[in-house]
Amino acid sequence: MRICVACRNKKPQTELIRLTVDYISGAVKLNNDKSPVHGRSAYLCRSRKCLQQAVKGGRLKYALEGRKGKGITNTRSIRLPLEEQLIHDMTGMCTDGIKTCQNTESKEMLE
Repeated sequence: MRICVACRNKKPQTELIRLTVDYISGAVKLNNDKSPVHGRSAYLCRSRKCLQQAVKGGRLKYALEGRKGKGITNTRSIRLPLEEQLIHDMTGMCTDGIKTCQNTESKEMLE
């Protein structure tokens, strides 16, 4: 069981999206079973609402950077906003459907 950083609900690890800070390059990567990335991880529900909340708020950054001790410099520094391709890949993993108006073309999740 893991906790979503946005909604704080507990779910099985297989039902969540896993983001990892690569311990070598420091880049945030989407972690999957085919090509695992080793480093500090954070989990998100597969809903667009949680994805939007995590990307716009500071919870994802805090979860990926980790705790900061007094007088200790943090080795992980996450730059927000995340890369556009990473957000696009995470959006594709969401299970809820895209809602669009009939008068508009499909819009990207994050503007």
